[in-house]
Amino acid sequence: MTEQELIQGVLRRDRNAFQYLVNQYQKQVIKTAYYFLGNMEDAEDLSQEIFLDIIHSMKSFKKSSALSTWIYRITVNKSLNQVKKNRRKGISVRLESIFNNPFEKGRRQDAEPSVISAEYEEKEKRDLLHTAINRLPENQRIAFVLNKFDEQPYKQIAEIMGVGLSAVESLIYRAKMNLQKHLVHQFSEYQNT
Repeated sequence: MTEQELIQGVLRRDRNAFQYLVNQYQKQVIKTAYYFLGNMEDAEDLSQEIFLDIIHSMKSFKKSSALSTWIYRITVNKSLNQVKKNRRKGISVRLESIFNNPFEKGRRQDAEPSVISAEYEEKEKRDLLHTAINRLPENQRIAFVLNKFDEQPYKQIAEIMGVGLSAVESLIYRAKMNLQKHLVHQFSEYQNT
């Protein structure tokens, strides 16, 4: 199915077009949402809302960019709105990781302490990185996540964000510098404890 056929099918409310749309973009939508929310369950839930938005707003798609770019833009915007909503409610988007028991989810009760310790340290490092990414200014965070986690080229990011290529390069560079400053500070504190 071509992009134009998909768009026309969604506008006609064709079930096959809906299914094709979800099959084509679901993994990427969930992946992108996850990198902003930090929680797979929240990302999967949000993806359903995102697809409903895509379906309901397809008639407003201007076709000035690729459909995938438009879907990314919706995903990023909905993800950022969800992060803001979670902050306003005072809900930590990382509650899941706080309450995870290292002995649950198929792990053996008699696991070696060094294995659990190594897993815990890796998880703690990932949490520090996620926290540092969430502290980046919004445009830097968007550009960084789309490039480093979603592996989008600068040109695609520029289209998604509605900025120039040089702006994307600058945003990613500044994001790396800010992350480096924050993480050097965090890891030096982490090693002194």
